Amino acid sequence: MFIKLIKTMIYFTSATLLFSQSIPFSALDSKEKKIITRQPDPRAHYFSMAVQGGIIIAGAIFWNYSERWTGEFGIENEGWFGKESYNGGADKLGHAYTWCLLTRGLIHNYARHGYSRKSSAFWGFTIPAFNGVIIEILDGYTDYNASSEDILFNLLGSGLGAYLYLNPKLDEMIHLDWSYLPSSDLKKNIKRDFTTDYAGQVFTLELNGKGARKILKYNHPSAIDYLQLGFSYYSRGYSGELNTKKQRFAGISLGINLQEFFKEGSSARTFVKYFKVPYSFTGIFRELNANQTEIQTGDTVFNY
Repeated sequence: MFIKLIKTMIYFTSATLLFSQSIPFSALDSKEKKIITRQPDPRAHYFSMAVQGGIIIAGAIFWNYSERWTGEFGIENEGWFGKESYNGGADKLGHAYTWCLLTRGLIHNYARHGYSRKSSAFWGFTIPAFNGVIIEILDGYTDYNASSEDILFNLLGSGLGAYLYLNPKLDEMIHLDWSYLPSSDLKKNIKRDFTTDYAGQVFTLELNGKGARKILKYNHPSAIDYLQLGFSYYSRGYSGELNTKKQRFAGISLGINLQEFFKEGSSARTFVKYFKVPYSFTGIFRELNANQTEIQTGDTVFNY
C-alpha cells in the first residue's frame, strides 16, 4: 500500500527538483557554467540520500509503523487492473508517474552538479528505485502489507524517466502526465488527500506532435505542434463506499500541447509537460466494466 504522506512528500520534492531544470544552460552566468562543467560534485549524492531517507523516516513516524508493525512479512495481491482490483489499477499508474517524476528530478539534480548524462540517469534511476523497494519491504512488516505490483510500477516509472532522458529526441516526443481535479470523494472527506483521490485523476502516455514531427525530420513548424495524442486510463467509484458504480476507462485522447505556449526551459513549460490541464483534452474511451465505448470530454471525465 502506498503511504499517503510519502506520496505527498515525493510530489512536492519532485516538482521542486524538476523546476531546477528550467534554466537553460545558455542562460547561466560564467560562474555557474564552471560549476556544471567541472568534476562531479558529491554533494548531489548527499542531497539525494537526504531526500530519500527523509521520505522513509517521515513515513515511518507519521504512519505509525511502531503501532502497525506485525513483525511478519506479508504480501498483498491488489489485483493489478482488474474489475475488483484496488482502485481499479489507477494507483499502479500513480506509482509509475510519481517515480518517473522523482527520477527526472534527481537526474537533473545530478546533471547540475556536473555528472555526465549517463551517470545522472544511472543515479537518478537507482536511488528512487531502491527506495521504492525499501518502502514496500517496510510495508510488508506492517498490516499495510507489501505489494509486488507497486514495486514493479515504481521500477517502470523510474526506468521510463531515465530512458527518455538518455534519448532526448524521444523525450521531446513521449512523456507521461497526470490530470487532476478534486472529486466528490475528497470533498466528502472519503479521501483525505489528493494523492489517493483517484476518482479525480487521469494518467496519460502522450505522443507530442512537435516531437513526432522532428523524429520524422519534417523541419517546418506546423499546427500539429500544438497537439498531443495519448493513451489514457482512469477509474471511478473505487473509494470503498457501498453501492458505488465501479468504472475503469481506457482510451485514446487528443489534447492541446500546452508546452508550445511557453518559453523553452521555463518552469511553466515543465509544469504543463507533466501536468495535463483538465478540460484540455477529449477522447474515445472504453468503459471496461460495462464494455461500452463512449466519447469523453472534461465534464464527463471529471464530474464525479
